[in-house]
Amino acid sequence: MDFAQLHAISDICLLVEDLDRSIAFYTEKLGFTVVRRTEGFAAFNSRGVSLVVWQASHVPDVPRPITHSMSRTDHRACVSIRLPTAEDVDLWYDNLVGREVLFQRLPANYPWGARCCFFTDPDNILWELYADLAERAA
Repeated sequence: MDFAQLHAISDICLLVEDLDRSIAFYTEKLGFTVVRRTEGFAAFNSRGVSLVVWQASHVPDVPRPITHSMSRTDHRACVSIRLPTAEDVDLWYDNLVGREVLFQRLPANYPWGARCCFFTDPDNILWELYADLAERAA
């Protein structure tokens, strides 16, 4: 079965310039409730899909492959797919590399409690595959 049929989009991540200003907008203007906040990061529940705001200066540096030039400012959103386990992140990374998807960041554990890897689509939209780590899920 293809990746698209196996995994639902779980998060919409917006890269913002001012985290506090964005949190104020989403909570005060739109009525979202913050469910998790760390430095440079806030998540809100939204009926089955998490809305996440990341301060752009806190997004991990994205190494540039020789064949693809990009800068952090090229990204304004990130589509995230939650996978069941950290091992699944590695398995899908291998699977998609086999389909010649160019990854910007190899699978790694991040301080916000997830194992993640990142790739871009042909229009330079950033995609993240991630799984919560046991330490955070506990």
